[in-house]
Amino acid sequence: MELKFKRNFLSAAIIFATAGASSAFAQSVEENTDSAVNDPQSLEEVVVTGSRISRPGAVSPTPVTSLTAEDISLSGEPNLGDFLNDLPALRSTYSGNNSGRFIGTVGLNLLDLRGLGTARTLVLQDGRRHISSSIGTAAVDVNTIPEDLVERVDVITGGASAIYGADAVTGVVNFIMMDDFEGVKISALGSDTENGGAETTELSVTFGQNLFDGRANIAGSIAHTSRDDVYGTDREWIKRGWGTIRNPENTGPEDGIADRIWVENYTAPILSDTGVLHGYGASGLVPVFHTFDPDGSSRPSVFGDCDATLRCAGGDGYRWIGQYQMYPRMETSNLFLKGHYDISDSMQLFGEAKYVAHEAESWGQASFGLDVVAPDNPFLDAEAKAVAEDLLANGMLPVVYRMNSDLGYRGDLTERETQRYVLGLKGDIGGNWNYEASLVYGEYSADITYINNRHEERFAQAIDAVELDGQIVCRDAEARDNGCLPLNIFGYGLSSQEAIDWVMLDNTGSDEEMTQLVASAFIGGDVVELPAGPLSVAAGVEYREETSAVDYDEIIKNEETFMNALAATDGEYDVSEAYVELSAPLLANLPGIQSLVFDAAYRASDYSTVGSTGAWKTGVDWTITDDVRFRATASEAVRAPNIDELFAPLGQNFFNIDDPCDADELAYAPDPAQRASNCAALGLGADYQSPWNEGSTLPGFSGGNVDLKEETAQTFTYGLVFTPRFAEGLTVTVDYWDMEIEDAISYYDGQTVLDKCVDASSIDNQFCGNIVRGANGDLVSLTSQALNASKLTARGVDYEVRYEMDLADLFKSDLGGVTFALQGTRLLERDDYSFQNEPDSADREDGEMGDPIDAYNLNVTYRLGNLAVNWRHQFLDDMALYELDDERPESVAISNTGKVRYNSLRTSYLFQESLEVYGGINNIEDREPPAHQTGTGEDSGIYDTLGRSFYLGANYTF
Repeated sequence: MELKFKRNFLSAAIIFATAGASSAFAQSVEENTDSAVNDPQSLEEVVVTGSRISRPGAVSPTPVTSLTAEDISLSGEPNLGDFLNDLPALRSTYSGNNSGRFIGTVGLNLLDLRGLGTARTLVLQDGRRHISSSIGTAAVDVNTIPEDLVERVDVITGGASAIYGADAVTGVVNFIMMDDFEGVKISALGSDTENGGAETTELSVTFGQNLFDGRANIAGSIAHTSRDDVYGTDREWIKRGWGTIRNPENTGPEDGIADRIWVENYTAPILSDTGVLHGYGASGLVPVFHTFDPDGSSRPSVFGDCDATLRCAGGDGYRWIGQYQMYPRMETSNLFLKGHYDISDSMQLFGEAKYVAHEAESWGQASFGLDVVAPDNPFLDAEAKAVAEDLLANGMLPVVYRMNSDLGYRGDLTERETQRYVLGLKGDIGGNWNYEASLVYGEYSADITYINNRHEERFAQAIDAVELDGQIVCRDAEARDNGCLPLNIFGYGLSSQEAIDWVMLDNTGSDEEMTQLVASAFIGGDVVELPAGPLSVAAGVEYREETSAVDYDEIIKNEETFMNALAATDGEYDVSEAYVELSAPLLANLPGIQSLVFDAAYRASDYSTVGSTGAWKTGVDWTITDDVRFRATASEAVRAPNIDELFAPLGQNFFNIDDPCDADELAYAPDPAQRASNCAALGLGADYQSPWNEGSTLPGFSGGNVDLKEETAQTFTYGLVFTPRFAEGLTVTVDYWDMEIEDAISYYDGQTVLDKCVDASSIDNQFCGNIVRGANGDLVSLTSQALNASKLTARGVDYEVRYEMDLADLFKSDLGGVTFALQGTRLLERDDYSFQNEPDSADREDGEMGDPIDAYNLNVTYRLGNLAVNWRHQFLDDMALYELDDERPESVAISNTGKVRYNSLRTSYLFQESLEVYGGINNIEDREPPAHQTGTGEDSGIYDTLGRSFYLGANYTF
């Protein structure tokens, strides 16, 4: 392993000092160390997230950020996942805004530390594994966490595989639940947005009772949350219909003039909701641009301001906003019970049970396509009929290119159920030894219904109409006998509902099932007394089984509907693991060394899929003085491929692409000469004109790969913790982190596969092998398959500041207190290497959309008696809308997002110690996503799409 010691602490300190208003929304649990230094005997032994060893004062070399239940409440965000995704260390890969990007993912809220993938972030509940809600993966849906009993959320932003096993490559998010809760708490929350949509109601009851003279406790919560959807038609910045066209002023790739410009009312005249008539011949589609009005009459199309590729501002054509859904409708019911019973003073029986029902509904683009038109179709008017006959006479088929919006938008209705059960024993074995053994079983199932899924054969039969005995009917007699009724696709809303119902299906779908079984046990304690303190160890074993299966209706698998032909996936694996961890105090009570502790851990794993793996971790915690502590860790983490990556068969997919070998694209390559050479090796000349350009949709396949092996990550962190005695209540931390993942399991989108094929050093690479071109060189299809192909690197600095101040210390009167809590990240590097053995082939991500260089959150809370007022501020740095490694800011104007700030305000009052009433405003300035972004993409999901929103809630405790 190569540890990058040359990036020393001084550089990290300088970065921290120049980071501007550094921020810390959350407090690190291990930072409360003053009393630990001054009186270590006074502290209770606790277990810190990231370790199995009980430690005094929750001190460890691993940075652990802790978010309390109050932090969550102050956010005013009813969705726990959306709240966490606002943290600078997390990327909004699957948030409320953008969860509907893929089939079957709508409504999922998954966590992605460092932006290195949800599969590399391990989510735990009370330090134990949790069943996933993302088929074939270990990614946990935060909607399944019972928020009302959350005591805190611990976040480790570094490799933790040696402690918790695979999937903890980039870190761990551990939800710690309350113990010994007593009483009843009734909570209600309602929220709404100023611009419409996302109306939210949340009702919950939390209860708990100690029993048997305090030897037992049972607690639970029942919660129901309902959140309405949001459509683009409710947001003015979406209704304006922004899109990009080629800049007529542009003269080349290096002229300093933007290649593309943003325009309002962006249209594509090649198709529309009412239909556009074209010809189709041996050379493909020949645009004729004869359009239909809603009433079915036809005329030549009217163009707006168009570029050479017929992307336009204004005029006839399809406007992409449609009924654009920005946020899905969601409904969640969560029932959670936990309890424990002290069998003796040294043995406790504990258990948990959870049931979560989650429903999400997403609506997207309608079906579309090129459909052949017979000139004798009785729905054609005389002018369109003449155009169709002329096309036939010239050897072309008349076709209509249409978005079938009047047949209904396509939707996914997903109904998920999650169950999880925990049973275990824990306690002490005399002296300083403790143990725990537990059994965890989780089960997930989902029923997904695809709404308005077009039946392809029926649709072809219904649009092929003919007049028979004075009536318009389907031409195919057998189809008529089976119930076919004619569809009129020349106009808008001209078909009968009966005809639509015969073509559009609401009863197709898929079923998902996953199970998880985890049996684990560990024992820990002090082995021997060293001069500086006891040598502590923990050792344990774990066995885990995971199964995952998804199946689709036969009509989908057989490619009989409009949606992709999807194949069933069924896979499983098991893993047996053993681990050991030690903590050795090396020195204590010396000048400049109040304490110096060395930590180490190792985990050996044996997978039924990839065989044996090993992960290790070392760390040092050095308390220099009462004011300063230094900490550092180095680790090697591993992640075995998950079920989806291994066993998903190749299924149909469609890729939006530009052919990189097109003559107009050669100059825009990172190395134009290299691309031209590789395209020539494929048999394509420098003047080649491809039919696949400007976002064409190329058919192909996507799937897993049974030959995958584990990926390996080297991680390194070091930092300082300041708790100055001259400023009681102040804690400042700064930590430098560095991650490098080799043999990273990656999927590549279609455009990346094409680009990497011809931008590599030669065409003898794994990407070219996944592309099929015809005899004339034109693209036919491509395959996107999981590969151990890439290397991922990321490094940066996390910083936190927390200061609690009693104003009486300043003003000599009781004016309440103020708490400042700030958290931020400075991203120094984030690179993807498609060819991990080519160090010069980095694809830079830091500073591009979704990966801001600087991001921070600030919370300021004022308290006076029972009154509390909180101001929350979020900052997102300027991000580029182009590839920074290409150094072409002229690719599109506007080319950058600009810096974005969000401000929110919350106030609460506690009446008679039992009733708390609170309310607030989020996104006070009603800030919309910048630079014409929708906020619904993987990258643009970092922005708020709801706009100004209001909420009011109450908690009653008795």
